[in-house]
Amino acid sequence: MVNHRHIDGYIADIPYIRNFIRELAPAWLDHVALVGGFVPPGRENSFAWCDLGCGNGVTAAILAATHPSGIFRGIDAMQEHIGFARSFAADACISNVSFDALDFDSAIEADYPGFDYIVSHGVYTWVSETVRRSLRRFIDRHLKPGGLVYVSYNAMPGRAADLPWQRLVRTLGRTLPGNSQERVMAAVQVARSLTALKAPALILSPLAVSLNEKPESFSSAYLAHELMNANWEPICVTEMRAAMREIGLQPVGSATLIENHDSFVLRRAAREVLADIADEDARELVRDYFLDQCFRRDVFIREGTRLSEGDRKSRLLRSAFFLARRKDAVEYQMKTPAGTVKFDNRTARHIVGALAGGPRRLAEIAHPDIPERDLIANILVLTSARTVWPVNPDNVSTDALNAAILRRRGGEQEIPWTALPFGTALADGNELLARNKE
Repeated sequence: MVNHRHIDGYIADIPYIRNFIRELAPAWLDHVALVGGFVPPGRENSFAWCDLGCGNGVTAAILAATHPSGIFRGIDAMQEHIGFARSFAADACISNVSFDALDFDSAIEADYPGFDYIVSHGVYTWVSETVRRSLRRFIDRHLKPGGLVYVSYNAMPGRAADLPWQRLVRTLGRTLPGNSQERVMAAVQVARSLTALKAPALILSPLAVSLNEKPESFSSAYLAHELMNANWEPICVTEMRAAMREIGLQPVGSATLIENHDSFVLRRAAREVLADIADEDARELVRDYFLDQCFRRDVFIREGTRLSEGDRKSRLLRSAFFLARRKDAVEYQMKTPAGTVKFDNRTARHIVGALAGGPRRLAEIAHPDIPERDLIANILVLTSARTVWPVNPDNVSTDALNAAILRRRGGEQEIPWTALPFGTALADGNELLARNKE
């Protein structure tokens, strides 16, 4: 008998990929808050973090192990996900994380502490409006004042061209035998053949183009969870902001760090158009049209406290950063929708050189010949280029965690990541990690 299990329209017969999402780390979200001019949650003594739709719990487990003063919770409706997460956390001797097999509606009334961070990656536009409403009610009940919320979602207008392709794959897949993973791969093959025949509604789909050009970049499990759900509904940023405003949240910025800087991603003419739009939500929607935005990583805050420019500068200088690639691989430029942004200057090279030996606070690498404003400006462009990541300033042991990851290497439960002691992880194929293992 074919297993077509669903949970309110979301496929539940195969597990999702075991992935780590770096943007969910507290230091990353704190950086977004600082860039946006808000006070981030205090983490000096303790804090609480929750992942709604945590999947296999890899992100929650890695973050818990590298943030021993925090309390971490993962919530997911799939029993198989939670079973793996609990087993992995126990194997890695992580005592400050727990996982609950609950739908969001059931989780609302659970006796949880207030959370400083609530994150939800790759859930909101893949589930029904009923589930979205429960997700928002959970946030409303459990988020502390001053707490940060991360929600990623498929966005319009960029996803508009993918809608016909997704609908085709899902419709075809529902007619085919096998589990969701087998059905989506068979359906994708049919859809690819139609795309090759230049079916007008399909040839403009960015997802279809990516699958044709780099099929090895998409695992079958990812495609099943991406495409086979009944509620694949991209939304506009105005819809998301309106929904979050109803529960008392205001936008802070984007966890896609480059998108916090108009000068990096928009040409002058576009910036001039936006300057004439008074309504912030309407302005952001028009901005998404210029960017052809297809996926957003929005960060919101409850009862946020604004920072003075002096406090913001001071907190950025106290923040720690990590060079996420080899020093000799840094290109000092990045391609953006507005063209190529170049930052080959003395300050950027000083920062890269100083971080080549490991993470450090920005203030620790200050130089008397470099004005603080230049130091901050260049760290913002380096983080936008994903060359440098915001991380924790202190190291913790990751031996037990990485030993548990290593025990799964090459097996069906492989976790292709290596945890780093300052609150993040690198994919195993990362060139910096590979070099450090030599």
